[in-house]
This record gives sequence, C-alpha cells and structure tokens, in this order.
Amino acid sequence: MAYILVAIAIVSALIFYSRLRSSPYPLPPGPTKLPLVENLFQIPRGGFIWLDYAELCRKYKSDIIHLSALGNSIIILNSSKTVGDLLEKRSSLYSSRPPTVMLGELMGWGSTLIFRPNDDSWKAQRRIINQAIPPTDPKRFHPKQLSATHDLLRVLPYSDNVMKSLQVWAAAFIMDVTYGLDPEEAKPYLPTAMAALESMSIAGTPGAFYVDQIPILKYVPEWVPGADFQRKAREWSDLRVKMTETAFSVTKERMAMGTATPSLTLAALEQMDRTQNLASQEEVIKKASVTAYGGGSDTIVAALGSFILNMLMNPEIQTKAHEQLEKVLGPGDLPSFSDEPLLPYITAIAQEALRHNPVTPLAFPHALTQDDVYEGYFLPKGSIIMPNVWSILHDEEQYPEPDLFKPSRFLGVDGKINPKVKDPATAAFGFGRRACPGKHIALASLWIAVASILTCYSIEPELDEHGKPVKPKAEWYPGPTLFNHPLPFKCRFVPRSKDVQTSLGVTLI
Repeated sequence: MAYILVAIAIVSALIFYSRLRSSPYPLPPGPTKLPLVENLFQIPRGGFIWLDYAELCRKYKSDIIHLSALGNSIIILNSSKTVGDLLEKRSSLYSSRPPTVMLGELMGWGSTLIFRPNDDSWKAQRRIINQAIPPTDPKRFHPKQLSATHDLLRVLPYSDNVMKSLQVWAAAFIMDVTYGLDPEEAKPYLPTAMAALESMSIAGTPGAFYVDQIPILKYVPEWVPGADFQRKAREWSDLRVKMTETAFSVTKERMAMGTATPSLTLAALEQMDRTQNLASQEEVIKKASVTAYGGGSDTIVAALGSFILNMLMNPEIQTKAHEQLEKVLGPGDLPSFSDEPLLPYITAIAQEALRHNPVTPLAFPHALTQDDVYEGYFLPKGSIIMPNVWSILHDEEQYPEPDLFKPSRFLGVDGKINPKVKDPATAAFGFGRRACPGKHIALASLWIAVASILTCYSIEPELDEHGKPVKPKAEWYPGPTLFNHPLPFKCRFVPRSKDVQTSLGVTLI
C-alpha cells in the first residue's frame, strides 16, 4: 500500500507541476512545498482552522495564498475584495464544488444541493427551494416563525443547557418549515436528524480526513488498522439516508390524504410535472428538502447561541435594547415582523451576532472550473477555493475593533441602520451563485427570536450555591467542524414583567 501511495503522489505532483510550467504566471504565495507531499502536513487541521489560514495570509502578506497536497491545489481567499473579484464577478468559473471523498462519496452527501457540482441536478434542487420559499414572498412562513419563537420563549427559562435547548428547538422548527411536521410530530425524527447534521459538520471540515487528500484510501477495508474513517462513513451514511427518507415519506402520505400542512416539501410535490418521471422528480425534491433542513437548523442554533452568550457578557447592550423595545412596544406586547423598521438597535444586535462569530467561518469550498489569472497569479483549473469568512467579517478597516461585540457599529448618528457599513449577511451565507437560497428565512428567524427574547427576558448569569452570580465564560467548540458555535453554557432568563406571563400563557415568575 505504501508503494501505491508514493506512486500516486509522484504522478499527481508531476501532472500538477507540468501544468505550472506551461503558465508564465506564478502561483499565489504560500508555504514552501516539500518533495512529493508538498504542503500535506502544513494544511491546518483540528479546531479553529480559519484562524490558522488567516495567520498564513498575514505571514505571507497576501489576501490570496496557495497550498497544494498530492497534486491538489488549494487557494485561500482572505478578504472581501478577493472574494468579490473571483466568486462574484467571475462566478461562472467559481460556482462549482470540489469532489469530497469522505462527505460526498463515502457518506453520500455529494448529490445534495450544498455539495453538488454546478450541474443540472444542482440547478433543479435550487429551483425547488427558490419556488417554495421565494425571497419575493417573505411573509409566507411568518406564522410558523412566530409560533416557533413563542415556543422557544416558553422553553428558555427552564433550560439548564442553552445550546442543547436551542438545537432541539431549531430542529423542530426547521422540520415544520421543511416537512410540515409540528414540534410534537417532529420529536421521533429529531435524534437522527441532529446526529446526521453533526456528522456532516465534522466530515465536511477541510483537512479532517486524509482520505480527501489521498482518495485511494477509500478502497481500504474497514477492518484495516487506521481505517476507522470507513466505519464512521458507513454509520454516518445510514443517518443521512434515514434523515432523507423518513420525514419526506410522512409529508408525501399526508399530501395524498389531503392533511398535509404548508411546507417546502409539500410545495415542491404539488409543483411536480405529472407528465414526467415522478420518481426522479421525487429524488430531486428529497435532496433539496434535506439540504434546506440541514442548512437552516445549524445556522439558527449557532447564531442564537452567539447572541445569547454575548448578551450575557455585555449587559449594557441588553439595557439599550430593552430601552428601545419599551419605547416601541406596549406592556405585554410581543414583537412582530412589522416592528422591525422601528427597532434598528435590535437589527444591529442580530447583525453583530452574525459578524462576531460567523456560523461558517470557512465558507463551503468552491471549485475553479478552468485556469484563471488574478492579480498576476496563476490559479489552476480544479483548485479548491476556500473563502475565509472569519477574516472578511473581522476586517479592521470595515469593522473597527472587530473582536468586540459592538452592535452600534451598524448604526448611523441618527440611530438608524447605516447602509455604508457592510451587512455581514453578504458574507455569512455564502457567495455568488452558491449563496444560500434560504437566507431570508434564516435572517427573519434570527431577528424575531432576538427581538422576542429581549422583550421578554433579561439574560443574567447563573447563581452559585450562595446565590451570587457566576462570572460567565465565552468558550467555543474547537472542532473539527464546519459550524462555529459556543460550548454548552448556563444562564438565567429572568422575565422582565408579569405581562410576559399573560403574553405567553404560562407562569414564569
């Protein structure tokens, strides 16, 4: 096996460098490439790899750097300018996805919208989502979003693990939007869905598994020492299949009986062309639906977790938010979407939650479909393009004092949202043709949750056995993971008035 790997490495490297010799332009700067393995052992792995890539860019004084491993070309984009110039302005070249062995082939996620190359199936899946949750009709899911938010408000005061409570709540909410199953009906499906998404976030982390750099390893049997990734891939693939099939089947059955409630899946099933192959159309709908579910639930969990933790760490921000809410809302009133224009500070808090600790600090990789030249550098066809969202949203020129949680950065002197400050949603939800098609749902869900939680509660530290506040700590899951979220933490949600009880129909005080 060792000889085979060496041979593969040599052939891959020779092919790669023969192409370089044909170009008059140099590669972008980066670490010195070693014989055969090139930068294989210099590619960041483990936790917080977006910080490692940012450090490499600082080291080589460039917002675009190059690494390679066994003939694989990797290009890091570390600024909004490089991302805009390439992924936006040249989107026709940069909209595909690189093949992934662990996540795509062994686990089977490669055929779904997020990870699929820019082909007809990808376009069909994206069309389904755009038709079911069109940005031109943002109110379509407002009733579900309001109902789910009020459910969350009832849960939070009793939670001893905020992140876990958010995860369960978000999984149920997105299940309703995607498949039309209310929270009680969704319960049997949540453990599988949550486990499947966790496995996806681990396997999708660049550099997490050597099989992605050395594809021939996928043929190594599971029983061979060191091939534990094969067992994980098999078990994680089973989770994916179960997650994809079960809830979809329920929605399809209910549609046949006339009892299905509005959802993305129902809308797609109703729009099928009955003159064409129904089975193939259903397969596309399944993939689009599971993508919408997976993309929606983790996003809202990470963003709300960041928001709650930062409110705990910054009580003065809560105070300002409470003051604005009191001016706009009457006693016992809960916010609605129509209140958003009157609550710019709440909008700023939601924007800062997205910016300060972005949900996906490294955007899902893009693939370059033909040779390109940028700023005098040669960018080889087939390169894996990795936008560093963390660096973009921590750019000191765009966001001074980026490490501070500072919602006021988005406000003008008039107290309104300042359009000159770049909205972090432009980076937080992907780029170019690969931007998340459901981001308007995620943004609306985040805003109404932030506004409602701050209306009802003061987020305060937990108390020790003597009744004294425990100093909060902000710690983040080190990974490997695609999604950036806080580690489990505790806090108290203290109702701000007895009117909250009446509004929610529960006793909290």
